[in-house]
Amino acid sequence: MASDTPTPLPLAGIKVIELSHLIAGPYCCQMLADEGATVIKVESPQGDLTRHRPPARRTAGGEVSAYYASLNRNKQSVVLDLKNPAGASLMAELLGSADVLVTNMRGAALERLNLHPKTLRERYPRLVIASISGFGLENAGEHGDRAGLAMVAEAMSGATGLTRDRRGEPVWCGFALGDITAAFSAHAAILLALRNQERHGIGELIDLDLVECMLPMVTVAMGRVQVEDEAVSDFPGSNNFHGVPYGAFPTSDGAVNIGVNRDDFWRRFCVAMGRPELGADPRYASYIERAKRQREVHEMTEAFTRAHTREEVTRKLVEADVPVAPILGMSEVIEDAHLRGRGALWIVDDGLGGTFTLPANTAWPEKPAQPPRVPRLGEHRDAVLSDVLGLSAPDIARLDKAGAFGMDENSLTSKPQAGATGKPVNLERR
Repeated sequence: MASDTPTPLPLAGIKVIELSHLIAGPYCCQMLADEGATVIKVESPQGDLTRHRPPARRTAGGEVSAYYASLNRNKQSVVLDLKNPAGASLMAELLGSADVLVTNMRGAALERLNLHPKTLRERYPRLVIASISGFGLENAGEHGDRAGLAMVAEAMSGATGLTRDRRGEPVWCGFALGDITAAFSAHAAILLALRNQERHGIGELIDLDLVECMLPMVTVAMGRVQVEDEAVSDFPGSNNFHGVPYGAFPTSDGAVNIGVNRDDFWRRFCVAMGRPELGADPRYASYIERAKRQREVHEMTEAFTRAHTREEVTRKLVEADVPVAPILGMSEVIEDAHLRGRGALWIVDDGLGGTFTLPANTAWPEKPAQPPRVPRLGEHRDAVLSDVLGLSAPDIARLDKAGAFGMDENSLTSKPQAGATGKPVNLERR
């Protein structure tokens, strides 16, 4: 009999400091938060860059960016000015209390803040530090402190070169694949490092770059090119690594993905097309022969798909037991009955009285008892400083006056200094 008692969250009691923005670091930390970790997201006074990326949902109570909401549920937001000595001091104390730090800031920027991962590794030997950057902290060679983005990593890993249009030109996949692969890599590495931290009391510096995190995506292509340098087919469209026909095909009202990666699938596909004789035709009966005539096979396939609706093609091939799927838009994905039935979509509280429907955590898919919530900027400052660092309301007020949370027009302190040391200051706690 199934128990009604919720499964304990595996990372309950783990404290994570997040110093990251955009996608890779935030998505990794969102997964950790889903799994029970307390994730304290340290933001600048202006907030994570994604807070300001349109489109945004606006209400009388404020606004929330869809971009930010998709990457930051279940976290606690604290604003610190890390260029201010008081703000740097608070960051140092938070790190001293933490189990994990995740950052995707560049090494040079972290160095200016006296927060370079190698420095922190010496200062906090028990801390697990995950650094995600374009080209890595160590052994980056000529790439050093270059700007890195997911699409840069996708290009340098060879992934973009494998994604081609019908003319044979490389095509960007259209989303930040390189960031999400890095997020998953960092998540797995952190869990392994936490195991060593638990058993042996030691930390770890996890140095990940976006390019290397993309390499598993191209492992089959990498292996193939070492055996067969020349392409079997001169067809300029999609590659033939996995099957022929294999890829996206237009229908009368949309498009479908079809994957004929086995010869028995080809025979079934020919029956579904109404041309069963092609299944035994020696020109097409084997994968190798179809690869040599990829253009012909694709033309035959497209003639079939264009003559039917997306639903009709999908139904015919499902009945024939040939891998197929309609190519869905995001609105269709959100309403997909299969995904909803699987619990693959969660309702997320936007913090303003509304909700978003967003992907579940595939590593921990158990549906939360309450919708996870998106934090408002700086919302948890007082609670975190009180509960984690033991600061009183007067302590926090003095830090505010000192510019720890960003300067304001009423502040009497001088301009923040660029090179804060991170050494504790006397807070005169009560």
